[in-house]
Amino acid sequence: MSGLSLATSADLLKGGAHGPVIVAGKPDDSPLYRMISGDKPKMPANANPLTASDTASVAAWIRDGAKWPDGLQLGAEVWWSLRPLRKPQPPQGASPIDAFIQAERSKRELRPSPPADRASLIRRLTFDLHGLPPAWEEIRAFVSDPAPDAYQLLVDRLLASPRYGERWARHWLDVVHYGESHGYDKDKPRRNAWHYRDYVIRSFNQDKPYTRFVEEQLAGDYLWPDSAEALIATGFIAAGPWDFVGHAELRENTIDKNITRNLDRDDMVMTAMSSFTSITAHCARCHNHKFDPIPQEDYYKLQAVFAGVDRADRPFDRDPKVFAERRALLARRRDVMSQLRPLREKAAAVSSTELTALDAMLRDIKDDFNETRKRELQPIIAKMNAERKALADSLVDPVVQGEINRLNAELRPIDAAIAKLPKPEMVYSAATFFDPQGTFTYAILPRPIHVLQRGSVENPGKAVSVGALSLVSTLNSVFGIDDQQPEGARRAALARWITSPDNMLTWRSIVNRVWQSHFGTGLVDSANDFGRMGALPSHPELLDWLAVDFRDSGGSLKRLHKQIVMSAVYRQSSANNAANAAIDGDNRYLWRMNRTRLDAESVRDATLVVSGRIDLTMGGPAVEQFYFKDDHSPVYDYTRFDVDSAAARRRSIYRFLVRSAPDPFMDRLDCPDSSLITGKRNTTITAIQALALLNNPFMVRQAEHLSARLRERATNIHGQVQWLYRYALGRDPKPAEVARLAAYANANGIENAARAMLNSNEFLFVD
Repeated sequence: MSGLSLATSADLLKGGAHGPVIVAGKPDDSPLYRMISGDKPKMPANANPLTASDTASVAAWIRDGAKWPDGLQLGAEVWWSLRPLRKPQPPQGASPIDAFIQAERSKRELRPSPPADRASLIRRLTFDLHGLPPAWEEIRAFVSDPAPDAYQLLVDRLLASPRYGERWARHWLDVVHYGESHGYDKDKPRRNAWHYRDYVIRSFNQDKPYTRFVEEQLAGDYLWPDSAEALIATGFIAAGPWDFVGHAELRENTIDKNITRNLDRDDMVMTAMSSFTSITAHCARCHNHKFDPIPQEDYYKLQAVFAGVDRADRPFDRDPKVFAERRALLARRRDVMSQLRPLREKAAAVSSTELTALDAMLRDIKDDFNETRKRELQPIIAKMNAERKALADSLVDPVVQGEINRLNAELRPIDAAIAKLPKPEMVYSAATFFDPQGTFTYAILPRPIHVLQRGSVENPGKAVSVGALSLVSTLNSVFGIDDQQPEGARRAALARWITSPDNMLTWRSIVNRVWQSHFGTGLVDSANDFGRMGALPSHPELLDWLAVDFRDSGGSLKRLHKQIVMSAVYRQSSANNAANAAIDGDNRYLWRMNRTRLDAESVRDATLVVSGRIDLTMGGPAVEQFYFKDDHSPVYDYTRFDVDSAAARRRSIYRFLVRSAPDPFMDRLDCPDSSLITGKRNTTITAIQALALLNNPFMVRQAEHLSARLRERATNIHGQVQWLYRYALGRDPKPAEVARLAAYANANGIENAARAMLNSNEFLFVD
């Protein structure tokens, strides 16, 4: 506000309206230093104070004369993620990935680890690509296979399996914060959201080109109108939370209703930009972005992309002919309804003294009598409603009423034709036409979008048109789309902006996500934030090489996975090296493989595999692993679920995900909150996890099933212990391990030995 800039040396010396903020050589006389130091610093205004070390550094800099590097202009340098993509020449090496990795290691005098043994490799790879453990027989066969291409054949087999799509869909569903209930106060279930989950699984298994995968999710219904699959893909836009009360119960044209819609569009913008470009555009909702060059106006241009869509159940048909016929009929029905709705609203707004009195009498009858009396008054209420309609109709402008009558007449044959079609399936997705739900209804035209001063719907400013982020200098951020074009054209323009070969953010984002999922940490350790508040890339040239290679080779995710897992860096041992650890304790330069704990789904699914109870049926409605009661606010009770039911045996990807009431067992194992976009999961190790793994009814019952498997294999304890190691850990035990666990099983039962094994580090971690 005072015109102060700290961008250049001249700006620093000039200061703002109140004069210079630096007195060279004198920190205590410098206003800048006084603002950031002391017991109650005034700056930063809305963040944690600087550390004592930071303020001491500033003081030392001022004391030394506040010297400014020649030519330095803060904010002038293009941030790394916004630089145009180029494909750097890899150093000499066995593979480009290994060459880039080794070059960074060499700079730091880090020595690579030796290759992992084959048993560790197959377990690592199978969990990575399937989220499941390999069988003991598979491990034994791979370990003893003399073929030089045995590992490559294993990679190809795992990538070709339908288990791959189930595993990698889970990663993507984290990113888009997919859930099967609305969230907020009345956390109603979404019975038809699962179609989107199955679409993601199919897309990964089919190795759908990444460009098509992105474009289908943002605008599939517009770009491929004859494809039911492309319509289902727009479940992406509807994946996040939705405020039932705000949308379906609040009156139109109220502040709270406008706030609800603003927040709904904000979620769509945040999901799209975080998922596909790893940029926090939503931080510009209330003001220009504090750290990245994103003006507030750019954010509202993105909101305008979604100004014509809502989230709702939408019909589709597997039969292409029926689907096309229904789509044409619904388009005609929407056209008629869009003309009819404003006329009906105008007719409903008529009033008179007699109509007001009649409405009051109806309210009194409904409010003053109990249910029994109300039933005995039914004929009277029906008569009064008929009188009300006749009176209201008489007050409507005859021209308006005539137009209404003409348009009900047009609807009748359309509705009759729709009724003759087979019953459709329904998917919860982006929708521009749907049956009203309370006060929730579709937009006839995309809603006008204004820049909101301080993000408040009560302070609308300049109207904006559709566009994207101007920070991507290689692309035009103005789309030039108006209300005369179909609504879907807006979303299609954004989709093509994102998938453009010149959008450097998109291609860096996806290869970084894949890398992170294999190594536990991305080349950029802030998968959803490539801005100035995010992390710097550890291997920038490798990141760009992967991004360009992925883009230019057709966007095949399976090919990218294979490149990574075939590399020597992926196949390293996870053993520690004290000398390397002293230089790079976080292993950012990958001198060894990271040892990782299984995620929540893999723990649960691996337990089902080991117990012999897993049901590998694919797809379909989500299984409800809780007791459900549909109420004003629904009840989801996990304590009343039968852990021996068929629903308990399905893979975790098919669980019904409740936002307000997550599964306590999965929650303990760091399964993320589906209301939040999760670019990278937290991984904790706590005592409560051990207690859950030991005592949760699901784990106890699976240990009993595992014990039954062991008894089928061997009649004596020593034999049962041997098979316990094979099933749970994929290896034969050492004699000392057999003796120790057999003694425990003799004293406490084989069931408790199985429980202990399912709680062991070797079961829960991957080397």
